[in-house]
Amino acid sequence: MKIKSSQLSAHLKRQGIAPLYLLTGDEPLQMMESADILRDFARRKGYTNRVVLTVETGFSWDSLGQYADNFSLFAGKCFLDIRLGNKSPAKDGIKALLSYCDNPSENTTVLLTTQKLDGAKQKTKWFKALEQAGLIIQVFPLNISELPAWIGKRMHQQGLETTPDVINIIAERSEGHLLACSQEIEKLHLLYGSGRVTAEQVLDSVSNSARYDLFNWVDTVLLGDVRRSVRQLKSMRSEGIEAILILWALNREIRNLCHITYALEHRQTRAQVFKTYRIWSTRQNMVSSALQRYPYSKVWQRFLGKTVEIDRMVKGVGIGNAWDELQLLSVRVAGKRLL
Repeated sequence: MKIKSSQLSAHLKRQGIAPLYLLTGDEPLQMMESADILRDFARRKGYTNRVVLTVETGFSWDSLGQYADNFSLFAGKCFLDIRLGNKSPAKDGIKALLSYCDNPSENTTVLLTTQKLDGAKQKTKWFKALEQAGLIIQVFPLNISELPAWIGKRMHQQGLETTPDVINIIAERSEGHLLACSQEIEKLHLLYGSGRVTAEQVLDSVSNSARYDLFNWVDTVLLGDVRRSVRQLKSMRSEGIEAILILWALNREIRNLCHITYALEHRQTRAQVFKTYRIWSTRQNMVSSALQRYPYSKVWQRFLGKTVEIDRMVKGVGIGNAWDELQLLSVRVAGKRLL
């Protein structure tokens, strides 16, 4: 059986605990909260022994049967938390999962967590077996049109009264990412307590954060303001913001522009692409400026390759000065031609 993550709480209350769950999707906050809901429900039902297994090099799928059998015999009910990440089960994993689906343990509940599975993987034998034996929980990103209602509901849960202006500011400043939205809402509650929140309070809260400094710098780079971007980078360095965090912000934007330029090259309209990649109205001018300078995906791919080199420098496994290279890359993205 398949359900959406938003249906999970109601389903658990109605149907109780199942022997097997597959949680799949690519929206981090909903994935995290769905897993929390499931773990909390299982704990209240007596599944107090929790084991976390991460599928990585050297992992043995024999662990699935061993833990299930051992806890059933000696230690009561067990919650087995298996994290696949971006991996699919290989032959030994498929064999273990099919075997478990045929004979699930009465005292064990298994949660498999994985990134979004495409249509081909959902047609595999192991996926069909999981769907038959347990529950598939699918996490889907919110549409832009759904985000305001989500933010409003989240603020109401924190005891915050809001207005459309406040909601729009949070949506734009967090660029539509649910985890960032949630963090902003929690911060507002910590700063101002319950009650009405004004647009001025939201702007003050966001503008005082290092994250805002980071994104403001990236926006300056996209606009092509070289001098200001150099000053901002120097300021962030003096304030102790780590190079790896600054690189992450620039890498994310460059990676996004790789996808955007590729889509535009394949005849998607700019309006369609901006909607797909959640380029809000307040940032469309900045992104358009960057696209005007470098309209081809191959250029952004070269920039992306440079961020990988800088990442190696930051981690001490590459030759060069990460801060110098960050500045050189950012002014290049901003449109400054370098010898």
